[in-house]
Amino acid sequence: MSWKPGGFPVVSASAFVHEMAVLIGEVVIEEGAAVFPCAVLRADEGFPIIIDEYSNVQDGVIIHCLKGGSVTVGKRCSLAHGAIIHGPCVIGDSTFVGFRATVMGSRLGRGCFVGHGALVSGVEIPDGKYIPDRAVVKTPEQVAGLPDVSPEQVSFAAEVLAVNRELCTAYLNLLRRGELCPNKPR
Repeated sequence: MSWKPGGFPVVSASAFVHEMAVLIGEVVIEEGAAVFPCAVLRADEGFPIIIDEYSNVQDGVIIHCLKGGSVTVGKRCSLAHGAIIHGPCVIGDSTFVGFRATVMGSRLGRGCFVGHGALVSGVEIPDGKYIPDRAVVKTPEQVAGLPDVSPEQVSFAAEVLAVNRELCTAYLNLLRRGELCPNKPR
């Protein structure tokens, strides 16, 4: 290859990575984080990919990065089903990214809420901003017009986080007892 590929995945003992998730290259999964089925975190071109404490990467999420960049997902974030995060990218602490939303080449502040199907590309989003469902945000002018996250959105994001934290703990307990066999009927 024309560049040095990343290293190998490192997963905290208190994190859960489903057996049907794919971690390639220098992927770091921190304490209490969860990576669910069919998520692909591919840190072979750009690296590292870091999933910080108590964040969740839900089913079918794809995270990748261009050569020379990295992806950092902050603490207590939720990346909902089918989201795509393409770096270089930083997702700030306590941020929610909705179903099939795409965030690429961007920096999201703390406590943002990216609606379902939204596209955020090549911009920096300040703390506490809401990107509506299916919105396209690609310019500073579009960023300037974004509303603040509502109390209802903060509550929703906290609920998603709590449910996924509970699932992480339950799955880890089943795994440790040898009872987690998701692909085998009982």
